[in-house]
Amino acid sequence: MTKHRIIRTMFGAAGVAALLVTAGCSASSADDGATSGAPSSSASSSGSTPSGSAGSPSGSPSGEASGETSEPAATESATDGTGSTDETGTTEGRCQTPELAGSLVPVEGGAGAGHYEIEVVLKNEAPDECWLQGWPGVSFVGDDDGTQLGEAATFDRSSPHETVTLAPGESAQAVVRVSNAENYGDECGQTPADGLRIYPPGEKRSLFVRNDQLTLTACADSDEPLLQVQALQPAS
Repeated sequence: MTKHRIIRTMFGAAGVAALLVTAGCSASSADDGATSGAPSSSASSSGSTPSGSAGSPSGSPSGEASGETSEPAATESATDGTGSTDETGTTEGRCQTPELAGSLVPVEGGAGAGHYEIEVVLKNEAPDECWLQGWPGVSFVGDDDGTQLGEAATFDRSSPHETVTLAPGESAQAVVRVSNAENYGDECGQTPADGLRIYPPGEKRSLFVRNDQLTLTACADSDEPLLQVQALQPAS
């Protein structure tokens, strides 16, 4: 073999070796990329939950997740003496003071040791049906000018207090127990009463019921209530 052919053979072998080294590096780089560089779309989908799946309770009723409830609060009927609502919790159709006429009636056999009883009667004079429920506000008035005498009546909570529906011309009545002013001595400031001021249940407007057939005596200077009123009932 000549000198020139030997040199060409050596350079040829060196070139093949260089090509093999270059190919090996390229293959190694491709393998590294396959193991360390996951596509970005795969990474984002693996951490998400499809809408409407078990991980997202979009179909749950509002408020359940926090323990709240959507049920409405219960409504209590007015049985505290104000009579502002009926058993259904509404004020619609309640009798208004201008629609009512009042009168006082003695209760036969209602007298006892140190007290007597009268009835407050409220008549529906409106052209439409209305209702009353609860205890009326009651107090003595006098001095010919509507001045309140003594303390207002307390409520007899033990008395029935159902809603009373009044057709036009019908009446409801409430028994009032009156303690004798003489029971409290001269210090009570005994004063003749012109009648009673009546607040129908739930009303801020009152009506005056004049005393036409009874002897009513109040204690103008006493803090002791002489009056106790029961809830309104249908007139007998």
